[in-house]
Amino acid sequence: MAKNYPSFIIDAFTKDSFAGNPAAVCLIPKVLKDEEYLKISAEFNLSETAFPVPIGTSDFKNASQFSLRWFTPKTEVPLCGHATLATSHALFNEIGNVNDEIKFDSLSGVLIAKRDESGNVEMNFPEYDLTSIKFNETPNPLHGILSEFEAPSFLLNIIKCVVPAEMSIESVVYSSQSKKLIVIVDPETTKFELESVKIDSSKMLELHDGSFVRGFAITLHPSNPVAQGFTDSSKEPYDYVCRYFAPWVGIDEDPATGSAQCVMGPFWSIMLAKHELYALQAFPTRGAQFRILLRDDRVVLNGPSVTILRGEIALNHS
Repeated sequence: MAKNYPSFIIDAFTKDSFAGNPAAVCLIPKVLKDEEYLKISAEFNLSETAFPVPIGTSDFKNASQFSLRWFTPKTEVPLCGHATLATSHALFNEIGNVNDEIKFDSLSGVLIAKRDESGNVEMNFPEYDLTSIKFNETPNPLHGILSEFEAPSFLLNIIKCVVPAEMSIESVVYSSQSKKLIVIVDPETTKFELESVKIDSSKMLELHDGSFVRGFAITLHPSNPVAQGFTDSSKEPYDYVCRYFAPWVGIDEDPATGSAQCVMGPFWSIMLAKHELYALQAFPTRGAQFRILLRDDRVVLNGPSVTILRGEIALNHS
């Protein structure tokens, strides 16, 4: 017998439809088999589909604690920031969950999401370590600010696969916890120039197996955000902007990456002497926005979301 359950497609980390990073959210109040979750996720064919299940009740509106799992069309993943944000948006703003705070039991532990007065959602993430990288014969501008180590021999060639020759590199930062490489580029770079960057993902995979670097971001603090095109729809300037690439995990480019802000947020907090930051992930044709607060060695991400599809999924239960 078929039964219908509320389902949504939500663009996370954006104020605008068809921007940010899309995730599907299915409100099915019972635990399904893994193969059923995979079939549903393959049907949506988005990077992630989220499945929250209320704990101790079947009521999505009143429950304050949920189990939460995320599936790609091919496999389950242990953590997904944008799909957690999308799930929270669906519960708070579509279902009208009565709680101000929701706890999600996940493969990455308990995640807490809070609503704010504007309808956005706040999520609490770890703050990753930062180390600067020194290249032979080149002065390190971060010397004395961050600890440093000599670049592995293959690293410069990987960087050349992403950063075009005409774009100058200011400095390079690495996080060993997350295996993310952050390349800080010319602060005069325009939005057009940043969005024009094209990576050579096949060469990146040839050069490196992902054991040292699993994700690669380029970022800058715009010196003149208005002139460079780095303001939002209300003309508010961004503190920093970025793009994020991860061919080593099968993602040439990600439109919105919460975990990457857990490296760039702490870095720009140090460089700009600010604990509150506003960031743009400048995925061409989409773009995602992050409100970032550094607090108690944690990175608190606050982001808007937009529902672009409301419907029901029909499941046959035996």
